[in-house]
Amino acid sequence: MRTFLSNLNPDFKKLLTGSGLVMMFKVAGAGAGYVFAYLITTNYGAETFGIFELSLTALTIASLFARLGLGGALVRFIPEFIEKRDAHLLRKVYRLSLLLALPFSIVLSILLYLYSYELAMQFGNKGLALPFRITAYFIPFATWFQLNAEAFRGMKKMAGYSILQRGTVVLIAIAAFFILREQGFGVDESKTLPIVSFGVGVVILGVIGGITTPRAISRIVVPKAKAISQEISIKPLLKVAFPMLISTSMFMIMNWTDTLMIGYYLDESEVGIYRLAFKVATLITFAQFAINSIAAPMFSSFKAKNDLKGLRKITRNIGYMNLAISAPIFIAILIFPNFVLDFFGEEFTAGVAPLVILSIGQIINALCGPVMYLLNMTGKEKQARNIIIVASIINVILNVYLIPMYGLMGAAIATGVSTVVWNIMAVLRIKKEYGFISIPHPF
Repeated sequence: MRTFLSNLNPDFKKLLTGSGLVMMFKVAGAGAGYVFAYLITTNYGAETFGIFELSLTALTIASLFARLGLGGALVRFIPEFIEKRDAHLLRKVYRLSLLLALPFSIVLSILLYLYSYELAMQFGNKGLALPFRITAYFIPFATWFQLNAEAFRGMKKMAGYSILQRGTVVLIAIAAFFILREQGFGVDESKTLPIVSFGVGVVILGVIGGITTPRAISRIVVPKAKAISQEISIKPLLKVAFPMLISTSMFMIMNWTDTLMIGYYLDESEVGIYRLAFKVATLITFAQFAINSIAAPMFSSFKAKNDLKGLRKITRNIGYMNLAISAPIFIAILIFPNFVLDFFGEEFTAGVAPLVILSIGQIINALCGPVMYLLNMTGKEKQARNIIIVASIINVILNVYLIPMYGLMGAAIATGVSTVVWNIMAVLRIKKEYGFISIPHPF
């Protein structure tokens, strides 16, 4: 194995070793996610799992907007400043990101707390108000640890990045779940126990990231001489961050519109069934996440060096890696969908058909490769934004039209179609901009 790695292209070797570390944590985190889902569903049923997923949706959306796209900007700028060996700008871009995002996260936290009842009534269930209020407390911590995770990714320190992930939150949440239940929490408040347990993990990881990231940044660059470079301020930082925020927001819309609309049109148990099917389908692309995590700052470095050949080569290698890992998982899900969902309880077998549709969308996502990362990290964030806006509009329209008619199947079709649309559009855009196809092919 050592001989094999030594003969590889250095960039591909870095991709393999770095993504391997992330994948190890990702596998552990994914496994923990399914264990946590199993604990919730087998102890409290689909309705409580649906309430947890709606609360998690609120936390995810709020922390996304709180970050203002600055996570992507950190991944974009940090590799560039490292290449220039500019310690001053590296530290300044990190400080500015926190200065902008954390106060905004507190504002969103207060708003969610104050309007939790009104939001709950939009789903026709006032019982959601308490979980939403609890969720509000965790928004600043989620924003904090996620920004720090992106800073580690920009520094290509994949050990730190791997730890500051949702999988680690879930591992802590599982421990908190057992401890809190042992102490009697959840006997009368079972619907809030999952989100409280998850929040414990978010708070702990926020504190860990807040301590370790500044230390890592202070050690990453030792300038050869006094840096002579252009200053970076809030305006140019946000100029890069906002298109990424819009892209990420629209991407989030595609990932969560189906969940929110199921909660609006149907009930919490249907949300739980659908979200479990969605989680199983994303097994197909869990490896892609790990690979893309290390590839994103590499794309930025290739662009900074104007190395189009290296960019094309690493993208092709990623495509083959995605194909090798995702195809067997996809086939297994197609053959055994009932077995997988029945493991979590008989009521979840209603999600078999949606699982198949969602899996088709995910395998196409895997085959198309890291298209959005490539566009965002090489100065094409506006093109990426436009692609996601189009796909998000399609997603919302299809969800509004199909869910009332076909229920969970309608949501799965809407998500699957929009996933295919944005991937194909991005593949075509990369072909136009850089002259190569990101989908694996023999020629």
